[in-house]
Amino acid sequence: MEVLFNVQGYYAKDIHFSNDNKKIIIEVEQIFESRCPGCGLSGNSYHYDTSYRMIYIGSILCCPVYARVKIYRFDCPNCGVLTEQQSISVGKSRYSKSIGKMIIQYTKLLDNVSTGKLLGISESTVYRSDREELSKLMECYLEKVPHVHKACVDEVAYKRRHNYATVLTNQKDGKVLWIEKDRKSESLSSAYNKLSGNLSNLKSVSMDFWTAYDKATTAKFPWVNIVYDRFHLSRILNRHVEEERRNYQRNLPPDKRKYVKKNTRWLLLRRRSNFNETHIERFNQLKKDNERLYEMYLLKEDFLSIFDYKISRQEAHIKIMKWVSLVTMLPYPSLMSFAKKVIKRIQKILNWFDDPISNGKAEGINNTIKTLLKRAYGYKNFDYFRMKVLQKCGYLMEAPTHTF
Repeated sequence: MEVLFNVQGYYAKDIHFSNDNKKIIIEVEQIFESRCPGCGLSGNSYHYDTSYRMIYIGSILCCPVYARVKIYRFDCPNCGVLTEQQSISVGKSRYSKSIGKMIIQYTKLLDNVSTGKLLGISESTVYRSDREELSKLMECYLEKVPHVHKACVDEVAYKRRHNYATVLTNQKDGKVLWIEKDRKSESLSSAYNKLSGNLSNLKSVSMDFWTAYDKATTAKFPWVNIVYDRFHLSRILNRHVEEERRNYQRNLPPDKRKYVKKNTRWLLLRRRSNFNETHIERFNQLKKDNERLYEMYLLKEDFLSIFDYKISRQEAHIKIMKWVSLVTMLPYPSLMSFAKKVIKRIQKILNWFDDPISNGKAEGINNTIKTLLKRAYGYKNFDYFRMKVLQKCGYLMEAPTHTF
């Protein structure tokens, strides 16, 4: 009982299958004499009557194992008739104390339905045990979170119809620090307040262009460098390039329009460094056939190439402003609109050259969270969803760390 199921103070009298042959039942009794739960008086001579309880204690080859525990009522001369306490489970719980720790190891890698099938128990039992154990771990969660110097913020959709959550990630190891409902300024502020002790040495935060995150970070940590993610910047530029191409081909005849879309759409969005032989051929053909689109592509590459080299903030500022000046003199309205956005956020874009961090790890975490959502077919309760994210991608199941 102790070695296989971590049950102490009991011995097995008999082992048999249930009537439907779906459970293994072990008849167990206490090794020591019965004890009054009130005053502690011990002695088997004070037994009043007997009852039995079925407690799930483990699984063997996907077959559940239950302990059928004999529980006495104790006729104490001091306290009256009381039911003795059993030490296998907590209170009236239907599973042993060690089962919860085993289940959260399973649910970290599997969904609740699969865990239930492997252990031979119901999905509801897995859910209750999983939630109770994770709630216990959440009580000391802040002790497990290290001091963070660099972080990144991003949002993830956790439910249909534009239901988002704000995810705060440690830039150093790519683990989730906290996840909060919604993507408002208050959501990120709540996460910052929750982890204020762990973020006291925060130096820089990477994020996209979402104003709410910028506002919350500036309000809570005015000394922190806000670094706009260069890949989000690249994506915004690609959108403007795509818009420019659409406006151009809209005035073309149908056959020409189809040709331009087929041969230039993805070419214009691809970086020059990722060209293969086919792309090079198409690019050379584009230079001959369409000077406008060719020039627009070169402008896009000129801007993005600024971020490919290790240069100082001052050099980057000069290069970006030269690019903006050039774009304002050319007939590309969409690129001109992008240039205005760059000027508006120039200081935080330039922060990347002081501290080149990105949202790459946060985007990777988002993929893991989406897989978690697909695996469970969604979560109705956001608190439980938060615990599952911190279990899978965070510090919830790690041992507390101490600084001496």
